[in-house]
Amino acid sequence: MITVGLLVLTVLSPGLYAQEEDLFGDSEGDSLLFGDEFDLGGDDFSFETEDETDSETEAGGEDDFFGDFGDDEETEEDTASQAETDSAEVDEWGLDTEEDYESLITRTGDGSVLEEVADHPLDLGKYVEGTIFEDTGFTLSIYSPQMVPDALDTWYSFMDVSLTSELPWHFTFDPVELSFSIDISSFKFVNSFPAGGKFKGFSIMPMARAEIYGAELEFGLGMYTPTFGVMAGLGYTYQFHSLFFSAGYRWNWAYNIDPIGSIWWLEPRLTTGVKFW
Repeated sequence: MITVGLLVLTVLSPGLYAQEEDLFGDSEGDSLLFGDEFDLGGDDFSFETEDETDSETEAGGEDDFFGDFGDDEETEEDTASQAETDSAEVDEWGLDTEEDYESLITRTGDGSVLEEVADHPLDLGKYVEGTIFEDTGFTLSIYSPQMVPDALDTWYSFMDVSLTSELPWHFTFDPVELSFSIDISSFKFVNSFPAGGKFKGFSIMPMARAEIYGAELEFGLGMYTPTFGVMAGLGYTYQFHSLFFSAGYRWNWAYNIDPIGSIWWLEPRLTTGVKFW
């Protein structure tokens, strides 16, 4: 039996030694287990040879595992948009300083933010921006003396008018608003007894006005032609956007009016006007 076994091994041994050293490959070098490529089930995990990879890259046939990382070409619109963003000036909160903050937000007295309110047609200040009327205003009043001293009991008074031009100087000391104006007012008195006579003319004076919650107090010092005097007033104003209406009293004192000397009178006034601020 031993002799027979050695004979069998001697006959079969040339075929065994003819195989390659690779236990898992055939004579052509292919893997018996894994084939030409080590594939785990997906094309992206294939281990290709260096020559195949170079040829596909040159031909632009396949993307790499993570996709195409080439830099995208920037369009002209993207470049222009980026240039505008870089050139815009922003403050520390990231808001464009070229924009008016009041047009961005509207706040109540307690500081809470409300939705933006559209401009009203009667907000007239925007129509005179850049002109001589910017931050000014005009007022028209009608009045007639109601209370006078004894020296004027026999003097008739008439309906008079005044025109006030607001100056572009306004100061706010919350809740007080301070403004300045030039007032031109007419006056006329005619004596009926015991002798005729009259004094009339107009007053020209700078005035200061303080307003708080609609109540207003005004004071002026100037000329009652041909002399001088003072004027003080108290009233209440209702404002609707740029338009306002007021009613109140104004006290006048004029020095040395011919023929009665110094005199005063008190007149009720109705006023309407417009503010361009």
